[in-house]
Amino acid sequence: MKYAVITDVHSNVFALEAALKEIDKMRPDKIICLGDIVGNGFYPEETASMIRSRGDILCVKGNHDIFVTMDLKNFSEADPRLKVFRWQQKVLSSASKKFLSELPLTLRFKDGNFCVTAFHYPQTPKGRFKDMKYLPSKDDLLRLFGDQTGDVFFFGHEHTGSLGRIGNKYYLNFGTLGNFLHENEARFGFVEIDGNKVAYKPIIVQYDDSLAKKSTAKLNEILQGKYYK
Repeated sequence: MKYAVITDVHSNVFALEAALKEIDKMRPDKIICLGDIVGNGFYPEETASMIRSRGDILCVKGNHDIFVTMDLKNFSEADPRLKVFRWQQKVLSSASKKFLSELPLTLRFKDGNFCVTAFHYPQTPKGRFKDMKYLPSKDDLLRLFGDQTGDVFFFGHEHTGSLGRIGNKYYLNFGTLGNFLHENEARFGFVEIDGNKVAYKPIIVQYDDSLAKKSTAKLNEILQGKYYK
């Protein structure tokens, strides 16, 4: 089967729209989103609505998706992200909150000779995301994924991305779709599994990110109290 894999959209509806146009041309069997649909950017409602309205994107929840649907009363006031979460809770519709809250943490299925596991990041036995490791080495991957079930892992969270293989196990993170890591670029992955073979490649779609950046700057002003308290 052929998979388009997106992750860490972070409320960038423009990057999402550009990526989905390209994905529709590629005609994968499945589109998988690895979480952090919302967070950081100015368009959480538009982004969540675009994903849920299509009905053909399998999603798991990321840490930002969890935070915007939880009770923030006990969240640390010292955490700089708290204002972002409160603002996003304010602008998200009830339908989008319900959609995000009901997403699973993990998708797991068979394809050919492989068990495919898709999640935002490896989790502890208690269901918490493990501490993030940037550009994980082979030893890092073994520590992160050694207690996880699967042969092909789709994951995100670490925005720079990393594509690794150890023996017959694959660890595929194609990097953030919408978090401005690369100027005017929306990034995702394309994976094909055929029996006992796995092929994968990163895809880069060009789009104009200027409006998304301006809107994010406006959000920073909102959080500083100019528009929102």
